[in-house]
Order: sequence, then C-alpha cells, then structure tokens
Amino acid sequence: MPPVTPRQYEELVAAVLEGEGYSTQVGPYTRDWGVDVIARRGSEQLAVQAKMYGSTTRRVGRECLMQLHGAAAYFDCNGAVLATDGLLTEDANRVAQKLSIRVMNVAAAAGRSTPRRGTTAVDFDGIWKQYVMPLAGRTLTRSMGSSNTIVSVDWVGLKRVTSTGAHQFIPIEIFRFAIERVLRFGAVTRDEIDQHYTGRASSGITLILAQVPLFEVGGRPQTVRLKSA
Repeated sequence: MPPVTPRQYEELVAAVLEGEGYSTQVGPYTRDWGVDVIARRGSEQLAVQAKMYGSTTRRVGRECLMQLHGAAAYFDCNGAVLATDGLLTEDANRVAQKLSIRVMNVAAAAGRSTPRRGTTAVDFDGIWKQYVMPLAGRTLTRSMGSSNTIVSVDWVGLKRVTSTGAHQFIPIEIFRFAIERVLRFGAVTRDEIDQHYTGRASSGITLILAQVPLFEVGGRPQTVRLKSA
C-alpha cells in the first residue's frame, strides 16, 4: 500500500475522534497556527495537532506542545490534543502533563479511513508529491550560480546540502505554511517564511518552490507567487 500522506493522516485522526462522538473540521484555515483539526462535542471544543513521525527517529518536541497550547487558546478551545504515531521527548511529555494536553497514539495505517476530500495537484499534498518529492537527488542552481543539492524528500521534510556545504533538514510544516499561503492568498514572502520558521532556510525554501511550475519567484522582498493563468 502507498504511504499515508499528512492530509490522509489528519483525516484519519478526525475519523478516530468522530468515533468518540466528536464532530470535526479539518483545516486548512487553522494550519498557520499549528492546528490541523477542530473537534466539537457538546460544550467541548478541542484544538488537534496531527504529527506523523512513526517512520522516522524524530520525536515530538516541547515546542509543538507549547505552540498547540497557545493555538487552542487563540481559537477559543477548552482543550487540546496531540495525535501522533511517534514518540514524544521526555520534556514534551512533561509539558503535555503540565498543560493537560491529551496525547493520542494513532497509527498511520493505510486504508484505516476514507479521505472525505479529494487530493489534487492544486493542494499541498498534491504539490508536494508531484513536484517536490521528485527533486530528491537533484542539484538546484540559482541565477547567481550558488546551488543546493536535495538529498531526500519524504512526508516529514526535506534534507539538503546548502551552497556552503552544510547539511540541513527542513521540516515539512514550513513548506506546508508557504505553499498553502500562496494557494490561499496568492503569495508568500521570504520575511513571512522567516517569521514562521527560525531555521534560516527561507532562501532554500524559495529556491525549491521555484521548481513548482504553478509558482514564480521574484521581486523585493523576494516573493513566491501563484502564476497567472
């Protein structure tokens, strides 16, 4: 069976919560704030973040829990849930207990649920699968001559070698933010990317997104835009 995509995993998490009697709403409008699903049951409203890490050695860190706690308050939720197929770091577990965040273990098993929304090339999952994943193994060169080598791309993130020879991992979440912002608002700037990710990777992210035929990159500040029809 093909691997479960992040979107399918969110749908699976929503389906599990629906089995507990909740009604659910799956993004995308809350994703900029780190919330993938809103679940409601009576007077209860939950902010849910879905983290599909099970196939990697990465663990969910305390920053995710702190972000989720703040996002739950912003969306007037009276509870928060972290759903994952992976493990939490020791300090993340402490934060979850301190902030009363429920941690759900949801296996990313293909075929467990039927997605309620179609996936096309004009949404994040479609763009990532059709245009970004095939970049693995390629060297991308900027107009001024500097280059990045894309080592690997999966549903957790992208590994690259920068123009200075440094090896860097960029998590999928910042690509999701950038791509969904372009699809929703028509553009995202490097400054906006930097504000949402402190890893100093906006130059590489824009270089990668420039390979997507739906997008174009240019201007000052450098901006990724949706191409006109």
